[in-house]
Amino acid sequence: MTDTAQSPGTEKKVKRGAFGRLMKYIFLMKGKFFASLFLMFIGTLTFLFIPTLLGDIINNLATSGKSVAGTAYLMVGLSLVTLICLYTAFRWMTDVTQNALFQLRQELFEHMQTLSLRFFDKQPIGELMSRLTNDMDTINNLFQSPFSLTLQSSFMLVITIIALFLINPMLAGVAIVVIPMLAVFVAVLSHVSSPSFTMLQVKLGDLNGVIEETLEGQRTVIANRHQKISSTLEAGISHDASHAGSKAHILSLFISPLCLMSAFISIAIVAVFGVKLLNDGLITIGALSTAISYCLLFILPLTFIFFNYNFWISALVGVGRMFEVLDSSPDVKDRPGATALPRIKGDIVFKEVNFSYLPGRRVMRDANFVATPGMKVGLCGPTGAGKSTIVNILTRYYDIDSGEILVDGINIADVTQDSLRRQIGVVQQEPLLFTDTVMNNLKYARDGATDAECIEAAKKADCDTFIQRLPQGYHTVLMDGGASLSQGQRQLLTIARAMLAQPRMLILDEATSNVDTRTEKVIQGALRKLQEGVTSFSIAHRLSTIRDCDKILVVDDGAIVEQGNHNELMAKRGLYYDLYMAQYKGRITEVMTDIIAANDRLSNTGGKNAHNFKKIYRD
Repeated sequence: MTDTAQSPGTEKKVKRGAFGRLMKYIFLMKGKFFASLFLMFIGTLTFLFIPTLLGDIINNLATSGKSVAGTAYLMVGLSLVTLICLYTAFRWMTDVTQNALFQLRQELFEHMQTLSLRFFDKQPIGELMSRLTNDMDTINNLFQSPFSLTLQSSFMLVITIIALFLINPMLAGVAIVVIPMLAVFVAVLSHVSSPSFTMLQVKLGDLNGVIEETLEGQRTVIANRHQKISSTLEAGISHDASHAGSKAHILSLFISPLCLMSAFISIAIVAVFGVKLLNDGLITIGALSTAISYCLLFILPLTFIFFNYNFWISALVGVGRMFEVLDSSPDVKDRPGATALPRIKGDIVFKEVNFSYLPGRRVMRDANFVATPGMKVGLCGPTGAGKSTIVNILTRYYDIDSGEILVDGINIADVTQDSLRRQIGVVQQEPLLFTDTVMNNLKYARDGATDAECIEAAKKADCDTFIQRLPQGYHTVLMDGGASLSQGQRQLLTIARAMLAQPRMLILDEATSNVDTRTEKVIQGALRKLQEGVTSFSIAHRLSTIRDCDKILVVDDGAIVEQGNHNELMAKRGLYYDLYMAQYKGRITEVMTDIIAANDRLSNTGGKNAHNFKKIYRD
């Protein structure tokens, strides 16, 4: 899903559709919405009746000299009615619009949780964040006041024009001649500015992505001295956003002076024709005064309507972009009639499995293997060979192209995703902790877990000791993904979390790759406890972590080229043997060279033996 330019006709249809869908959220509080409209109408009507009373006062003063106190009191009363009605109307409309905004935001976020990983693979996080923030802000900006003002201004415009026609049709005709002139001018400007609103939102999404990526990788930016390069990149995108924003808001620059000019033209025309009608005795001085007042009043709503036009365009662009996400459907769906997977033993079978992330680009070909309950399965191979792909399709993050994946003899395509994943524990290479208490981070694995169960899991994973040393123990809030903890401590917490889930299958994705040797031993001990009685899959680059696995799958270029235990694979002298020897030959050479060199120093041979050993071993 990418943002592309649209033809004017298509863009208008999109906006109309977006407006209709946006109004559905407004109608969630239909009673309050229409009550607000009614009060808005009454308040506007009483407000616009005041110029008529003012005209009566002028007529009385100019002719009979009667007392105008009663009319003045009525004007004060109508003013109070106007204040109460409009305040209540705007207050209720705020409730309606904010509820609509809340429901739209929740629906968008919740819908994102249902989308498959393939959707997020195609979308930069900054772009998705822009739809939840920038696009939502455009709607919020519309709902804050322009939405209500536009509605009220529409009432005012209609009532004012009707009042002008009731006073004198001829005066009304010449007064409203400026409306089509304004409409044509606004239509021309909006044709220029409207596409720029779409481009502005796209550029803001790009800008969000660059800023988020730069801030997350600030350590790398500083280490590689890329601060200026990052600033230049941000400045370029920011300039593009600024340019799009300038074009987008060109309309608002003309609205105020244009409306003022239209008001003066309208008043001048009404004054000229009005004086002629007055001289011909076809209109009273009070009626002419009222007509001039209404000329001013109908320009006022026009100003509000056209001035808020930018808010409407921007909001409808934002709504359209949000509905693009809402209209996206997950690639991985439960089949009709899918049943819940019962508690499994952990018997896994891959039969002729083929898979492609992108159509026509197969990354897994004819994969076949069997894992019996409780078996430890290691996955190794060159980078990009397809190790992670095996666990991605086993967990149904993606659906396969053909073949079968059976769990306890049941095709995983025939069961619900939730019931499958509920029985799979995952310990990732980069431990992910949320900004919450330690206790809640542990409970993330299983709904309804008790504090006692969390503590027991922490003890089993050897992390209870360091948790107790935290300022508030298990109730300490972890900030910034647990930045105050070491890498090993964060990993131990994720292992405890996986233990609490009580999985029947386990995925270990390089769980010890980023820790020191001492910490690795602690983590390996915790992992062994986690693996007890569970069918586990361990992705590894360091082959020492899977040497003791019951079965090792060697993956190369999307195919399982070898499988067996360590000794069997070493005896075959195939790819596994090459990977193993390449990984350990250098270490053996280094260790033996150091040992012989130490002996050489003691025997005063000057390191000659070490040099010879190193040469002979490498040869």
